[in-house]
Amino acid sequence: MLNLKTYLKFLSRNKLYTFVSVVGFSISLMFVIILGLYVRQQLSVDDFQENKDRIFLIANGTESMLGNPVPQFVKDNCPEVESFARVLSREVALGKKGLDKVKVKALFADSTFFHVFSFKVLEGDPARVLEARKSVVVTRSFASQYFGDEDPVGKSLFIDNNEHTITGIMGNMPENTIIPDAEILVNYNSITQYWGDYILETNNNFGFTAFFLEKKGADFTSKSPALLDLFKENFWFYKRGFGKSVNIIPLKDAYFTLTYSGYGVLKHNSRTAITVYMAIAILILVIALLNYINLTVAQAGFRGKESAIKKLLGSSKSRLVSQLLTESLLITAVTFLAGLLLAFLAEPFFNNVLDTTLDLAHQFTPAMIGTSILFVLIISFVAGIIPALIISNFNPLEVVKGTFSRKVKSSYSKVLIIFQYTVAIALLICAIFIQRQSDFLINYDIGYNREGILEIDNTGLDTTQIDGFKAKLLGIPGVDLVSFSCGTPLGGGNNNSYEQDGEQFSFQEFYVDSAFFQIYGITIEPTGIPSTKETWWLSDKAYKAVHADPATQTFRVWGGEDKAQIAGIFNDFKIRTLEREYNMLRMRWRRSNEEPWNIIVKMMPGTDYYGTAKRIEKEYTQYTRGELFEARFVDGGIQQNYESVRKTSSIMSAFTILTIVIMVMGVFAMSLYLIRQKEKEIALRKINGATEKEVLFLLNKDSLKRVAIAFVVACPAAYYAMTKWFENFPYKIGLSWWVFAVAGLAVLLLTLISVSYMTWKAARANPVDSLKGE
Repeated sequence: MLNLKTYLKFLSRNKLYTFVSVVGFSISLMFVIILGLYVRQQLSVDDFQENKDRIFLIANGTESMLGNPVPQFVKDNCPEVESFARVLSREVALGKKGLDKVKVKALFADSTFFHVFSFKVLEGDPARVLEARKSVVVTRSFASQYFGDEDPVGKSLFIDNNEHTITGIMGNMPENTIIPDAEILVNYNSITQYWGDYILETNNNFGFTAFFLEKKGADFTSKSPALLDLFKENFWFYKRGFGKSVNIIPLKDAYFTLTYSGYGVLKHNSRTAITVYMAIAILILVIALLNYINLTVAQAGFRGKESAIKKLLGSSKSRLVSQLLTESLLITAVTFLAGLLLAFLAEPFFNNVLDTTLDLAHQFTPAMIGTSILFVLIISFVAGIIPALIISNFNPLEVVKGTFSRKVKSSYSKVLIIFQYTVAIALLICAIFIQRQSDFLINYDIGYNREGILEIDNTGLDTTQIDGFKAKLLGIPGVDLVSFSCGTPLGGGNNNSYEQDGEQFSFQEFYVDSAFFQIYGITIEPTGIPSTKETWWLSDKAYKAVHADPATQTFRVWGGEDKAQIAGIFNDFKIRTLEREYNMLRMRWRRSNEEPWNIIVKMMPGTDYYGTAKRIEKEYTQYTRGELFEARFVDGGIQQNYESVRKTSSIMSAFTILTIVIMVMGVFAMSLYLIRQKEKEIALRKINGATEKEVLFLLNKDSLKRVAIAFVVACPAAYYAMTKWFENFPYKIGLSWWVFAVAGLAVLLLTLISVSYMTWKAARANPVDSLKGE
């Protein structure tokens, strides 16, 4: 208890040391706890599945997309396959008697879903709950929210105006699974309500996702070469060269391997991102440890008398080491608890930024508590062992003589400070580049108008209602133009792919009206061919690629012998997102019997866009008798497309700010202690004629050297990291030299600001006051 009282007295007398150690360590551990749990969550995706080692997906490269008949074809030709389950994710308009329609996340799944996966069915037979065509399984939270204490099984739900029957209840969909979030599961064959019965039989649409369950003891992955040959023989997508490979991907790898899964919309993440988060967590922890070690060692000279007295009174070295390690354990335990409290407070923020649900309270199982205790013990040992060995090695006679403080060496402390500078500069460089890339993508010239345009998903209007509803919308103040189309630049169009003369063509095609061009500001260069219901407009790249007959302006429209004429050429514009390249676009008039997918409204400049959108929603809901209104502004949709980049930028900015704050606190405290050690040297120099400027330069030159060394090390590391990160983007900014310079100068400026007051104060001090104790 005497040692504890002495240590607490020491902490109270050295408030700067205590503040920097406790606050810096606590904030750092908050980030480490959050990131550690997030990484653990991401690396354990689908670990709870009983069949996790037997579940596979088939992918073309890193894209898992198949025609609906393909899974059965695979099962028929591969005795290694026991079963399969197709999945399709979409938001649906859900209706229930007595309630307005609401939007919910639905997963359409085969009846084998609960055989392949281990999701818990709380009520109903897992083998049969999705057997009937109009059957629905609801999650526990959905049942509680919409039915209260009433048993929902047997009740009806209207899904996009089609009646379905609830046949079971399942547990809530967990966060750590590749399966997309869903509140209801619907029998897979119900997708015919969107495409018609043919969608279950055709291979023309290669946009669906299936999971395959391998038989026990079989080797499904060995079938990859044979399946590729079979696919090339039987499926147009592979016959025509669009499918290049058949990769059989284990479930445990799919989360980090797949980049696209069509209508399945499977969750995925980047292994590189997880590695970066792990590295950042480790760096933050290392910086906090270095701060603690540096400050504790810097204090060594001022704790020397305590250790010397104990040694002279017979205390052993091991006992001194034990005491100092105990002090480190106390600091670490307190800061870990403080960091844990901060983590709970910051959880909503990180859930939003990381796009996840960490649920910290439920993650702290007995096993995790044990791991946390072990973590505290390890960190306290690492943080305390170096200062303990240094302080316990003091020569008590030197301390008594007063010569020790001038003998304290800090070469390793300089290395640790340089490491902090290096990390701060590298992170700042990366943070600036990521923010600039985010701004670049959001503000990129996409080739069409984006201001004041509202795109509405049409789920309630048929072709006979178009003219009447258009007149209603044009009567709303602020509405300028209205278009009805199949496809939009933001949402994409209909994909049409084919092979012609050994070349592969893949078009995004749109069916439009005349207002479409006015709204988006798309200009047409006529070819001289009159525009009719049968002619097409092609983008610049598409026109050059199809090798149209210059005399007749004809091209083979479907890859076969059918030809169509080109009435005009329009500028290439970017559709959907810049993260994928869509090279060829084409348009034709929307025919009168084609129901539009989209209603596009252009508002006048200066209009209250959101107020006008509310009036449009009211008109749409009334006109369609309660259909769900789904719409987005183009400008907002573009920003939403790059939400992942924006969140990465937010995370990097937060980590960078934290690193710099910890660095500044450490540099400030370290500078104070180092200047105190140099007080007598400064006094002697001043007595021998040194000016204040010379003293200031003497005290600051070491900081300048350390930042310079750190800059030289940080720049190549940041350059490599950013080069690898930019490989993910077809459109990107350059690695401008000035960003490196700004980061280096910023850290240098912060360093000088941190130490300038203390160096100025030391330079102006009266040398007599510093030497009076000699």
